[in-house]
Amino acid sequence: MPVNNVLLMIADDWSPIAGCYGDPIAHTPHIDKLARQSTVFDRAFCTTPSCAASRANILTGQYSHTHGQYGHCQGIHGFRTLPSMKTLPEVLRSTPVTSALAGKTHFAPDESYPFDFRRELMKPELAKFSNQHLSDAIEDCLDAIGSKQFFLLTASGYPHRIGGDFDPNFATQEFSGIDKSYNPETIPIPEYLPDTPAVRDDLCEYYRYITRFDDFVGKTLSALEQKDRLRDTLVILLSDHGMPFPGAKASSFEAGHNCPLIISHPDIKGGSHTQSLVNWCDILPTILEALRVPLEQWPENMPGRSLLPILEDPDAKEWLKPVAYSHSFHEIVNYFPYRALRGPRYKYIRNLAYQSPLPLPTDLFDSPAYHAILSTGGSAERTQERLLHHDREGFYDLEEDPFEKRNLINDPELQGLIESYRQQLTKLRRETNDPWLEVDFQEGDLPQRHNNMDLESEKRLIR
Repeated sequence: MPVNNVLLMIADDWSPIAGCYGDPIAHTPHIDKLARQSTVFDRAFCTTPSCAASRANILTGQYSHTHGQYGHCQGIHGFRTLPSMKTLPEVLRSTPVTSALAGKTHFAPDESYPFDFRRELMKPELAKFSNQHLSDAIEDCLDAIGSKQFFLLTASGYPHRIGGDFDPNFATQEFSGIDKSYNPETIPIPEYLPDTPAVRDDLCEYYRYITRFDDFVGKTLSALEQKDRLRDTLVILLSDHGMPFPGAKASSFEAGHNCPLIISHPDIKGGSHTQSLVNWCDILPTILEALRVPLEQWPENMPGRSLLPILEDPDAKEWLKPVAYSHSFHEIVNYFPYRALRGPRYKYIRNLAYQSPLPLPTDLFDSPAYHAILSTGGSAERTQERLLHHDREGFYDLEEDPFEKRNLINDPELQGLIESYRQQLTKLRRETNDPWLEVDFQEGDLPQRHNNMDLESEKRLIR
């Protein structure tokens, strides 16, 4: 049966923690069931580990330095997707496909994302973290869609930290039969965090929220199945970025960028894992191809490519080329721009404001995990100093050094490889019109400003 529709489910701050990703204790039965029918991506990466910028990336197919929503969009932060960007719901308006959204948005302005039907649950906090309210919103969307071809975006608030003014008693009532009891003594501790009772308790809460997200996945798939709309629907399950802990979310470390990606195709047998290197620039082309949108209606100059061929051949070698990260802001006060190229083994990073320490998002700075880092100095794999202070350039061997402790940027035996990564990243930044190339120019890395460059004839960077 050919694909007729696309369901995109987005988690909030979810790292690849689930049974299908090898976690020994995560209770994720609905995610694991979907994974058995899907292709599971082990090396999928958000381009920026920050909620708003990442979601705009998914729906525009462009890096945040191109789409213009450099950081959070709400309140005083105020970043906006540029008017020149063509978004997925805008593209679908000229097709027979009905677009609908249920749940969290965190992209702006509304007019740049003209969904045909929208049930936004960003506010109040009670609705944002209620699976029942979100299920009701999904039902409304499916009723509005009827029998038409659709793209449906459903976005949960989990497993983000709750915080704020949310009523914990409501959560206790709604999830009394869902919450899994996790034991602090057996909870897995990421090696970049100190092993303290406070960190263990913090992680137990995070695992409970992953189980609540799993419940959302189950309810969403059940709603489509009851409407008989699941059997011809491509299902994409992913997260905006990694877990809300220091050294993950809003940082260049792998735990911030490596995310779950699970894709189920009704025509292709699932149950496989792929080591293909992909990033969230690839999601929009995948959706457009699945919905059979004519190429002439696609946004121009998208840097990504459709992932549908991987579902046919999970071991294709052509998908082992490096992928890029591009981050500038989280909240308005969390300015720490970097660009990175991540290959099968090595990662090159260019930090564009390395003179300052990494500013943590508010929810991380206030977290029990960061208080533990302050009191202990960090862990053996990542000290507080390493967490907060970054070199101008970094080059890391992720096989030998997965926590990026040893910067190899000056290793004489790797200079040829480092230069190759450096030039590949700069070429991508030029092709995607990165405004932060002005920093490279002022620091003497570029012979002339980007807006005067001839991208075809420039032969070499000045080092």
